[in-house]
Amino acid sequence: MHLFNFHVVCVCLACLVPSTWSLPWQREDHHEEHYKPSKWEPENWEQRNFDTISKIYNLTVYPNQLPILGAGAAGVPAGLFNEDATGRVDPVGNFTGFDDSIEYFFALAPVPSTNPASTAITSIQITEFNSACPNVAASVVYLFCEMTDPTGQNHGKAVAPLKEVSKMNQSQYISRDHITDIPFQVAFWKFDDCGAVLKYDAWIPNLNDWIVAGLGIDLSNPQVIEQSIEQLCGGTQQRCTGPNAQWNSTEECVTVLSQKPYGNYDEAWGDNIVCRTIHLILTQVRPDVSSPPHQVRYHS
Repeated sequence: MHLFNFHVVCVCLACLVPSTWSLPWQREDHHEEHYKPSKWEPENWEQRNFDTISKIYNLTVYPNQLPILGAGAAGVPAGLFNEDATGRVDPVGNFTGFDDSIEYFFALAPVPSTNPASTAITSIQITEFNSACPNVAASVVYLFCEMTDPTGQNHGKAVAPLKEVSKMNQSQYISRDHITDIPFQVAFWKFDDCGAVLKYDAWIPNLNDWIVAGLGIDLSNPQVIEQSIEQLCGGTQQRCTGPNAQWNSTEECVTVLSQKPYGNYDEAWGDNIVCRTIHLILTQVRPDVSSPPHQVRYHS
C-alpha cells in the first residue's frame, strides 16, 4: 500500500530540510522600530506538532496506556489522531482509521504482567525533531524500558531502549552494529490542519532483537516456542468468544498451530505464530476485529 504519491513525498521532503526560506514569512515594515507579526503569519506549527508526537509517545509509557486498553478509543485524548488516520508500520502491518492506529501505538506498548521479563516503557526522550512545514515532521524518539515488578529483585533494572526514528532520519542509523544494539522505529508524520496525525509511515528494523533482549523471549528455544503456542491458544480461547471464537478447544488450537512456522518479529505477518501473537495482543482493544478467523486461526 502506498500512502503517498511521488509528488507529495517530494514536497514533504523539501519541507523537512531546515533552511532560512522555510521559516514563517515576516513582512518588512520600515515605519516600525520593532517587528510585529503579520496577521498572516502562521502559528508555531513546529511546537504544535512536537506536542502531538510527545503526547502520543507519553501514552506508551506504563501505566499511561492502561485507560486506553480498558476503554478503547474513548480513552484516547482528543486531538492526537485524525479520525481518518492511516499508516503503515513495517514489519507489523497496515493500519486504516483511528481505531487501527490507536491499537498499534497503545495496545502494543508492553505491560509488565504480560511478558516474562516484566518489561515496560518507563520514559521517552525525543532527541531529534524537525517540522519546517505545518503538515509534516521528522523525529527520533528513544523509548526507555525497565523491568517493572515491585516484588522482584530486578525491579527498575534498565533494558535496551526501543528507539523510534522518523523515516527522514533512517540513513543515519543503518550501521549494522547500531541496528543490532538498539531497535528503533523509523516513522514519517503528516498532520491535519489542527495538528492531529493524519498519516504515518514507519519502520522497526530490528524488532526481533528487542523482543528477545527486552522481553526475555528466546525464540530459538523449542520449549519457549511450545510454551508460547500454549499461551497463545489459551489467550485466544479466553478473549475470542461467542461469534469471535476460533477453536473448539485449546488442544485443537495447539495441535494445529504447532504445525505452523513460528516466524520472527522482523517479519511479523503471514501464516505464522508471531503474527497471531500480535493480533491476540490487539484483542485487548477490539476483539471483534482482531479475532476473526482470517486474523487468528488461518492467517493474518
